[in-house]
This record gives sequence, C-alpha cells and structure tokens, in this order.
Amino acid sequence: MDPGPPRGVPKRLGATTVEASPDPARPPKVAVALPCYNEAAAVGRVVDDFRAHLPGAEVFVFDNASDDGTEAIAAARGARVVPVPDRGKGFAVRAAFDALEDYDVVLMADGDGTYPAEEAPRMIAPILEGRAETVVGSRRPVDGARAMAPVRALGNVLIRGAFLAFIGPGAGDLLSGYRAFSRRFLREVRLRSEGFEVETELAVATAAGGLAAAEVEVPYRPRIEGTESKLRAFRDGRRILATIVREGFRLRPLRASAIVAAAAAGPAALAYLALAG
Repeated sequence: MDPGPPRGVPKRLGATTVEASPDPARPPKVAVALPCYNEAAAVGRVVDDFRAHLPGAEVFVFDNASDDGTEAIAAARGARVVPVPDRGKGFAVRAAFDALEDYDVVLMADGDGTYPAEEAPRMIAPILEGRAETVVGSRRPVDGARAMAPVRALGNVLIRGAFLAFIGPGAGDLLSGYRAFSRRFLREVRLRSEGFEVETELAVATAAGGLAAAEVEVPYRPRIEGTESKLRAFRDGRRILATIVREGFRLRPLRASAIVAAAAAGPAALAYLALAG
C-alpha cells in the first residue's frame, strides 16, 4: 500500500494541466480572502495573523452582511473590506472570485481562527512553483481540542463516499475552507453556490476541468471564543449531497443513473422477498 508523501510534503491529486507560473521578474500578487459573517470576536486576530505570515499579501474581508461590527474591526486592522449583501458563504466566495481574479494566488480561509495562518506559505507554494492550480488544506483536528464535532466528522466521511461514487476521486478533505487558487482557476471556474455547498462545487470544478491540485495537511483548531459555527449539519449536509448528485448527473449521467437505480433496487428486492415469503 502506498504510504503517500511524507508529512508536510504537498500531495498531488489527479493533476492534469498547470498554467505557467507567474513572471519571475516581478513579485507575485498574493491576496488572502476571508469570507466572514458575524466574526467580530475573531476577525481582528485572524487578519493580524495572515498579515504577519504573508507580509506581502493584501488581506480582504468579504463581509457577508454582518451586524456585529465585523466590518469595522477588519478595516481597523488593515484589511480591505468588500461588502457582500446576500447572506451565504457561496455568495461571499463568488464575490472573492470576481474581485480578485487578477491576483496570481488567492488564499481563502475562514474568519473564525480555525485555520492556521502560519501554514499560509506552504499552502500557496505549489501554485507559485507551478505545480498546481489549486491547493486544499486537509484538516487534522488538534488532539483533544474538540475542533470538529463527531457528527460533522461522520458527515465528512459520508460526503467523501458520495463524491467518489458520483464524481470520482477528489481531495481527501472535500469540505475544507482553507484553499488556494491560481489566477487561471479564478478566471475559469464560475460558481453558482449560495451556501456551504460551495466547497463541493470547487471540488467538482477541479475534477471536471482537469485542473492540477495539491493537498497540504494543516492543523484544525477550535474556533476563537465568542464565535459560533454558521454551518447546520443536517440542513447543509442535504444541500451538499444534492449538489454532488446534481453534478454527477450533469458530468456522468450513465454512472449516476446506475447508482440511483442500484440504490432503489435494494429496498424493492427486500420488499418483494418479504411479500413473497
């Protein structure tokens, strides 16, 4: 069994094509995009951390109609704030893609402190080196810190299984919000998601477009005290699964039809045997 790359070395994922890396004669343009909704307790520290670990990058906060002062705190810490009036993470990520498509690399993270800014240089390195068009930060929950609830961990496993069945191989952590994108990715991928299904749509776009991807293991920490998760496991889980099934029928209709038919045939056969007995 292939043990994979050593810890800390980016893992390649079904890569096919990579656009030429930025002009080496000039410093790369790097941006950090932080979609935020009511993260006043954390956003100041998060902005500070990314500015410290990526000193040449511009930090943008895509404020998703917060009503707790997130926008003012982010601006006071030196971030450029972009208002996003339609609530939903998908809207905020779409706004980031539209606003930042001229940057060589865009690093996206949440504004709650769960993703470590100190890993930012490793996250963007595969793109700057011309080895990938997108990078996924594969979350490794910090031991004993209860960063990820058990129901969410189980949901991630089920969603990975559905993605493999309907779409094919993808990142080991499909739902990670810690991602980096090249200029090509930003310009070629057109998103339609409104909510937390946006990470799934990004994974589908990577697979369908044959875009080279890498995966970097990163610690996943508890959110900063005073913030709360906006994800609702069952509601958003249904939306994510619906996105996978819909995209499966769009990209691989025969495969998706066969999966649905097989799933329906099992209960029908059991019912027939019960009646016949």
